Amino acid sequence: MARDDHVLRAVCEHWRKKIEHSRRHKKAVYQDDADRAMSFYNGPRTWNELMMKGGAGPMEGDDFPDPTFKMRVNKAAEMVQLFGPSLYHDNPVRQVNARRPITIPPEFFPDPNYYQAVMRQEMQRKATDDFRANLLSLYLNWTPTATNLRKSARLAVDEALIKGRGCLWTELVQPPNAEFHIVGSSYDTSDNLFIDPDAESLEEAQWIARRCVHPVWWVEREYGLRPGSLRGTLESQAQQAEVDLSPDGEHNRKRGLTADLLVYFKIWSKMGIGGRLSGINPDFAGPLEMFGDYCFLVITKDTPYPLNLPPDLQDAEGADGSEPDVYGRIMQAVAWPIPFWAANQWPVSCLDFHPVSRSPWPMSHLKPAMGELMFLQWAMSFLVGKVRNTTRDFIACKKEAAEEIKTALLEGKDLTLLEIDAQHETVQEVIQILQMPSMNTDIWKVIAAVEQNFERRVGLTELMYGSTTDKQIRSAEEASIRSQSSNIRPNDMAECVEAWMTEATQKEAMASRLLLGPEDVRPIMGDIAAGAWGTFVVATDPFLVARQLEYRIEAGSTRKPNKDRDIANATEAIQTLLPVFQAYAQMTGDLTPLNNLLADFAKSRDMDPERYMLRAPMPVLPASTAGGESPEAAA
Repeated sequence: MARDDHVLRAVCEHWRKKIEHSRRHKKAVYQDDADRAMSFYNGPRTWNELMMKGGAGPMEGDDFPDPTFKMRVNKAAEMVQLFGPSLYHDNPVRQVNARRPITIPPEFFPDPNYYQAVMRQEMQRKATDDFRANLLSLYLNWTPTATNLRKSARLAVDEALIKGRGCLWTELVQPPNAEFHIVGSSYDTSDNLFIDPDAESLEEAQWIARRCVHPVWWVEREYGLRPGSLRGTLESQAQQAEVDLSPDGEHNRKRGLTADLLVYFKIWSKMGIGGRLSGINPDFAGPLEMFGDYCFLVITKDTPYPLNLPPDLQDAEGADGSEPDVYGRIMQAVAWPIPFWAANQWPVSCLDFHPVSRSPWPMSHLKPAMGELMFLQWAMSFLVGKVRNTTRDFIACKKEAAEEIKTALLEGKDLTLLEIDAQHETVQEVIQILQMPSMNTDIWKVIAAVEQNFERRVGLTELMYGSTTDKQIRSAEEASIRSQSSNIRPNDMAECVEAWMTEATQKEAMASRLLLGPEDVRPIMGDIAAGAWGTFVVATDPFLVARQLEYRIEAGSTRKPNKDRDIANATEAIQTLLPVFQAYAQMTGDLTPLNNLLADFAKSRDMDPERYMLRAPMPVLPASTAGGESPEAAA
């Protein structure tokens, strides 16, 4: 395939315009609110920058009073520190199940032999799918620890609480100095995500892009480019220090020779490589259709070709100099790294607590309470300034008072003797203490009301703080109703987290079946399981992989366990089910239900269940005769 520089240059230029358009749209509907919310959590150092972040807002106007003492009230941190641990306490328990077929009654089959053959085939298929699901479940429950999913998920949950969206990207990674690969999901800020601005939801988007920043040498090695073929766009901290110390540093910086970091964009497209972009030359559209609908591009500023489609790849020849080998390499280079398009998904899993209708961007959890949050900063600053003014002490004395009296008032010890001349009748005629007016307590009531409104907006109830209400609870039913009502929002948000984790699990499973071979799972699962992985798990059809198995998260496995509730449930189960299971074990000899009950009871109290498992008694062998024969044989 001959290289066509002007076609690729036009494609890259139009994709850069698309990303810039998406950035402006995102800024208007999401990013400004997200940045302001983050500023109240961990933002500017100065009070003025905090209040003016993202626009003047209510601080606009010269007549707006400016407090002398500027105080920051970080209620956003309280929200994150209370919601975050309750929503994601630990890595989820991942479950993979084979899809259950529809049961057809035998009377619908006129031939009994045919029905039995079908049932035997179905049972064999079910056994194979169950074994495949068990292997995949074993691997998927190992990767969260290996890839530190808990840290990535907590960062994403916190960002979803503050900004509105948390992102996990599912990728194939290779550990340092390892010969095998791992599929995992890692965190990246939503600031680096760009979505088709014409879409009304993420699912309807025709393309998404991810902003990445890496050292120039790393990008060149990652995409097989010649050293020195790329020019950086940013300076690292180490490079900035070196340039500042160099006598020619500023001159080299102006020449663009000091940037050692490269900003580039990964693009996943469902609308081809670029021939269908608005504004593209119609003469280019035809040749670009050969790449199909689902394409992957990596572009950067001032580079006239995609980084994953370099000139060396376009000019390369096959082993025998044939053109078809070049075509295959190019098609492989522009294909999605993981074909999530087969399941109508993107490589990013987004956690959105508050989706917005007809918009691919959600609403921040803090946005409804932003007015109260800004008022608290301003009111508390004025209140503290008022306290400072009203607690000052003013002492008035006559100008002709002796210097020793003035010195004693300003610098004297706790117990100081003041000698007053006899010509003065009383001390009050020489010294007066000025009393400042007392502070109006109404401001405290206003602040308390606004703070209560903020907590209602974001769902910070007394139960989350661990405090009790002023009204006395008179019955267990009332306590239960209050607990259920206060958990409506946390439970809904927990369900969002579980659905988000299920989506990430499905993507990891799909990538594992398509990209991992026996050599990748052998260090984790052993030789026998690795061989079974190659036989039962590895697949090449992305449509089959996306729909053959079911993936879900064990309910409540991400949340902090309620030990009191678990102990109460286990105790009640022991009292109710123990007699039933004992009778069943005596009649059948099957101890499985009884052992499961004992295991749940032990786990609720953080005890090792294996110590309490019951073993079936060994069968009693019949006594043998002196000649070694059984009594029946001797008879």
